[in-house]
Amino acid sequence: MKWCFTHRLLSLFSACSLFASLLGAQDSTQKLTDDPVVARLLQRLADDEVRIRALEAKLSALLPGSPSSQAASALATAMPPALAAAPTGSGEPAGAPKSVDGNSASAVAMAEMMSGDHDHAMEIPGGPVLKFRGFTDLGFGVGSASNHLIFPLGVPAHSTFTIGEFDLFMSSKISEHLSFASELVVGPGSDNSWGLDIERIQLTYRANPYFEVSGGRYHTSIGYYNTMFHHGTWFQTATGRPFMYLFEDAGGLLPVHNVGLTTTGLLPGSGKLGLHWIAEVGNGRTSDRNAYTVQNFVADKNRKSMNFALYAKPEWLPGLQVGASMYRDRLYPDAITPVRQTIGSAYVAFNNSSWEFLGEGVLLRNASGFDHRVYNTPMMYSQVSRRVGAYRPYVRYQYVNSSMGDPVNAFKGVYAGPSFGVRYDVSDYAAIKFQYNRVNQTGIRSLNGLETQIAFTF
Repeated sequence: MKWCFTHRLLSLFSACSLFASLLGAQDSTQKLTDDPVVARLLQRLADDEVRIRALEAKLSALLPGSPSSQAASALATAMPPALAAAPTGSGEPAGAPKSVDGNSASAVAMAEMMSGDHDHAMEIPGGPVLKFRGFTDLGFGVGSASNHLIFPLGVPAHSTFTIGEFDLFMSSKISEHLSFASELVVGPGSDNSWGLDIERIQLTYRANPYFEVSGGRYHTSIGYYNTMFHHGTWFQTATGRPFMYLFEDAGGLLPVHNVGLTTTGLLPGSGKLGLHWIAEVGNGRTSDRNAYTVQNFVADKNRKSMNFALYAKPEWLPGLQVGASMYRDRLYPDAITPVRQTIGSAYVAFNNSSWEFLGEGVLLRNASGFDHRVYNTPMMYSQVSRRVGAYRPYVRYQYVNSSMGDPVNAFKGVYAGPSFGVRYDVSDYAAIKFQYNRVNQTGIRSLNGLETQIAFTF
């Protein structure tokens, strides 16, 4: 009897303890629910459940067996399991659009593309990022030799305000080894019209420091200036390029652009000499000397141009670069008789925080199969500058001598003269330049010009 009484007493005590524990748990749950942070998390979970259900309904509406349906099925399989359902409390209909982030945003964007609700938006969730950089310049010139964008010189010239090339440089890293670069230029002509050119467009695969290959339109690796400086005058110390490196549409003598393949890399075993190699094959320049276009799409001959170059960047003298190149092509100015073109170049360049020295020499050799003559065109320039604070005074001298009977060159005769100038960097991204030019040309009196230019990047 005593044991029964004790057993009942213990049972009653256990029941009371369990009841008290349940009351305490309910009270704790109520306090946890009342916490504003927990309440927001629960609300977020409920909203995610509504969006997932709406997305599943949209995916299930796709036709079975189609590529879009298979992709949708894979997307649905990859989704996390649905969370516990809860009322939204927002008063919005189920599936109402809300801002999402992370993987949820990518899933919704992919589902919208596959649903066919709108035109092809060409969106790629998580795809490569396209970067933009812009360059241009504004100026004022006085004299016939003042505008570096106009050729030939010697035409009647008036003082004029000028707008330089509007250059948009775009780049994107597609993968660890694959990248893309392009340069879109809108430039003014001597007739005051605007022209649009894609000056560079390159898809590059870089396997390692010893091998890199690019396909598309590029600057031919002839000399130093043509590969180091492109269309942004902000990078250049002077207001413009040397005469020998003028672009094709400005009457330039050299094939500064090419369309094809260019490969480069560090030469194994070169050690502290830092020796690099370059090999290129492309369409070459057009055979028509009066056509200033690059052969971007249609070539006028089956034979391709070839170019080989070497350059060294020794570790023991930072800023020094020494190189040479050899370019070969065959042109048909009369559409029948070939002209074998050979272009050899050599250069020395030195740049550091204070000094700049550039010296280049090029020999353009055209061997005509028509009269069996060889026409040589030597050309060179040298440029020296020194930074003094925000100022950089500089001097450049250039010389070009094109044979009068040359069957390919548009320019014939001698072009020579000095330029003196000073560059003032008003900020890290803008510079003002003042430059005086004196030019001597065959059959034309000496020409003078004064340029003022502000070049900047944005």
